[in-house]
Amino acid sequence: MIFWKRVQQAINKLWYPRCVTVGLPVETQELANRIARESTVSPSDTHAVLRALPNIMADFMKESRAIHIEGLGWFRYTTLSAGNGVATKDEVSSDQITGLRVQFSPDRTRNLSGGYTRALIATEGVTFMEWLGKPSEETQIPGEDEEEESGEGGQSGSPL
Repeated sequence: MIFWKRVQQAINKLWYPRCVTVGLPVETQELANRIARESTVSPSDTHAVLRALPNIMADFMKESRAIHIEGLGWFRYTTLSAGNGVATKDEVSSDQITGLRVQFSPDRTRNLSGGYTRALIATEGVTFMEWLGKPSEETQIPGEDEEEESGEGGQSGSPL
Protein backbone atom coordinates (compact mmCIF):
# COMPACT_ATOMS: atom_id res chain seq x y z
CA MET A 1 0.00 0.00 0.00
CA ILE A 2 1.30 3.44 -0.93
CA PHE A 3 0.43 6.28 1.44
CA TRP A 4 -0.13 9.83 0.26
CA LYS A 5 -0.87 13.21 1.83
CA ARG A 6 -2.34 16.51 0.63
CA VAL A 7 0.31 19.15 -0.13
CA GLN A 8 -0.17 22.73 -1.33
CA GLN A 9 2.53 24.00 -3.68
CA ALA A 10 3.93 27.40 -2.83
CA ILE A 11 4.39 28.43 -6.46
CA ASN A 12 0.77 28.07 -7.63
CA LYS A 13 -1.17 27.48 -4.37
CA LEU A 14 -2.78 24.35 -5.86
CA TRP A 15 -3.14 21.11 -3.91
CA TYR A 16 -1.68 17.77 -4.99
CA PRO A 17 -1.36 14.27 -3.54
CA ARG A 18 2.25 13.41 -2.58
CA CYS A 19 3.70 10.07 -1.55
CA VAL A 20 4.60 9.61 2.10
CA THR A 21 7.29 7.29 3.37
CA VAL A 22 6.24 5.37 6.46
CA GLY A 23 8.42 3.49 8.88
CA LEU A 24 12.15 3.08 8.81
CA PRO A 25 13.92 3.02 5.44
CA VAL A 26 15.09 -0.32 4.07
CA GLU A 27 18.80 -0.36 4.88
CA THR A 28 21.58 -2.10 2.97
CA GLN A 29 21.63 -5.22 5.15
CA GLU A 30 17.89 -5.80 4.83
CA LEU A 31 18.15 -5.35 1.07
CA ALA A 32 21.12 -7.76 0.94
CA ASN A 33 19.21 -10.37 2.97
CA ARG A 34 16.24 -10.15 0.61
CA ILE A 35 18.43 -10.42 -2.51
CA ALA A 36 20.24 -13.40 -0.98
CA ARG A 37 16.93 -15.20 -0.35
CA GLU A 38 16.04 -14.83 -4.04
CA SER A 39 19.45 -15.82 -5.41
CA THR A 40 22.35 -18.17 -4.76
CA VAL A 41 24.54 -15.44 -3.23
CA SER A 42 25.13 -15.23 0.52
CA PRO A 43 23.82 -12.23 2.48
CA SER A 44 27.36 -11.16 3.38
CA ASP A 45 28.54 -11.29 -0.24
CA THR A 46 25.47 -9.39 -1.40
CA HIS A 47 25.99 -6.79 1.33
CA ALA A 48 29.64 -6.34 0.29
CA VAL A 49 28.65 -5.80 -3.35
CA LEU A 50 25.96 -3.26 -2.42
CA ARG A 51 28.40 -1.37 -0.17
CA ALA A 52 31.02 -1.21 -2.96
CA LEU A 53 28.55 -0.12 -5.65
CA PRO A 54 28.37 3.65 -4.93
CA ASN A 55 32.15 4.15 -5.03
CA ILE A 56 32.53 2.08 -8.18
CA MET A 57 29.70 3.96 -9.88
CA ALA A 58 31.24 7.31 -8.89
CA ASP A 59 34.60 6.24 -10.36
CA PHE A 60 32.98 5.51 -13.73
CA MET A 61 30.82 8.63 -13.63
CA LYS A 62 33.90 10.80 -12.94
CA GLU A 63 34.98 9.73 -16.43
CA SER A 64 31.76 11.23 -17.87
CA ARG A 65 30.26 7.78 -18.32
CA ALA A 66 26.65 6.86 -17.61
CA ILE A 67 25.88 3.72 -15.61
CA HIS A 68 23.17 1.32 -16.79
CA ILE A 69 21.98 -1.40 -14.42
CA GLU A 70 19.78 -3.68 -16.47
CA GLY A 71 16.25 -3.84 -15.10
CA LEU A 72 16.87 -0.88 -12.80
CA GLY A 73 17.88 2.11 -14.90
CA TRP A 74 20.46 4.71 -15.84
CA PHE A 75 22.57 6.97 -13.61
CA ARG A 76 24.47 10.02 -14.89
CA TYR A 77 25.82 13.30 -13.62
CA THR A 78 24.11 16.60 -14.33
CA THR A 79 25.59 20.00 -13.50
CA LEU A 80 24.20 22.84 -11.42
CA SER A 81 24.87 26.40 -12.51
CA ALA A 82 21.82 28.25 -11.18
CA GLY A 83 22.05 32.01 -11.57
CA ASN A 84 25.33 31.81 -13.46
CA GLY A 85 24.11 32.10 -17.05
CA VAL A 86 26.08 34.08 -19.62
CA ALA A 87 24.99 35.96 -22.74
CA THR A 88 27.07 34.18 -25.37
CA LYS A 89 28.25 30.67 -26.16
CA ASP A 90 31.89 31.82 -26.05
CA GLU A 91 31.53 32.96 -22.42
CA VAL A 92 30.46 29.49 -21.18
CA SER A 93 33.08 27.86 -18.93
CA SER A 94 33.42 25.31 -16.17
CA ASP A 95 33.67 28.21 -13.70
CA GLN A 96 29.87 28.46 -13.93
CA ILE A 97 29.37 24.96 -12.49
CA THR A 98 28.38 25.16 -8.83
CA GLY A 99 27.73 21.47 -8.18
CA LEU A 100 26.75 18.06 -9.44
CA ARG A 101 23.65 15.93 -9.13
CA VAL A 102 23.01 12.33 -9.98
CA GLN A 103 20.19 11.90 -12.49
CA PHE A 104 18.39 8.55 -12.33
CA SER A 105 16.13 7.35 -15.16
CA PRO A 106 14.35 4.04 -14.56
CA ASP A 107 14.52 1.36 -17.24
CA ARG A 108 11.36 0.81 -19.20
CA THR A 109 9.95 -2.13 -21.11
CA ARG A 110 7.25 -2.18 -23.77
CA ASN A 111 4.10 -3.93 -22.60
CA LEU A 112 1.55 -5.82 -24.69
CA SER A 113 -0.70 -2.78 -25.13
CA GLY A 114 2.15 -0.81 -26.74
CA GLY A 115 2.78 1.37 -23.70
CA TYR A 116 5.75 1.25 -21.38
CA THR A 117 6.28 -0.01 -17.86
CA ARG A 118 9.05 1.64 -15.89
CA ALA A 119 11.38 -0.25 -13.58
CA LEU A 120 10.56 0.06 -9.87
CA ILE A 121 6.89 0.71 -10.60
CA ALA A 122 4.69 -2.17 -9.49
CA THR A 123 2.21 -3.10 -12.20
CA GLU A 124 -0.16 -5.12 -10.04
CA GLY A 125 -1.58 -4.84 -6.56
CA VAL A 126 -0.89 -1.13 -6.06
CA THR A 127 -3.36 0.58 -3.76
CA PHE A 128 -3.31 4.11 -2.38
CA MET A 129 -4.41 5.27 1.06
CA GLU A 130 -4.36 8.78 2.47
CA TRP A 131 -1.88 9.16 5.33
CA LEU A 132 -3.69 10.69 8.28
CA GLY A 133 -0.92 10.25 10.83
CA LYS A 134 1.89 12.60 11.61
CA PRO A 135 5.32 11.73 10.22
CA SER A 136 8.05 11.22 12.78
CA GLU A 137 11.82 11.42 12.43
CA GLU A 138 11.73 7.71 11.57
CA THR A 139 9.53 8.26 8.53
CA GLN A 140 11.66 10.90 6.85
CA ILE A 141 14.28 10.43 4.17
CA PRO A 142 16.97 13.16 3.91
CA GLY A 143 15.94 15.68 1.26
CA GLU A 144 12.34 14.44 1.07
CA ASP A 145 10.79 17.73 2.22
CA GLU A 146 12.85 19.72 -0.28
CA GLU A 147 11.43 17.68 -3.16
CA GLU A 148 7.87 18.59 -2.24
CA GLU A 149 8.69 22.27 -2.26
CA SER A 150 10.52 22.16 -5.59
CA GLY A 151 7.41 21.49 -7.63
CA GLU A 152 6.18 18.86 -10.05
CA GLY A 153 8.98 16.52 -11.08
CA GLY A 154 11.59 18.66 -9.38
CA GLN A 155 14.82 17.27 -8.08
CA SER A 156 16.16 18.02 -4.68
CA GLY A 157 19.16 17.42 -2.55
CA SER A 158 22.44 19.14 -2.14
CA PRO A 159 25.12 19.07 -4.79
CA LEU A 160 27.98 16.60 -4.49
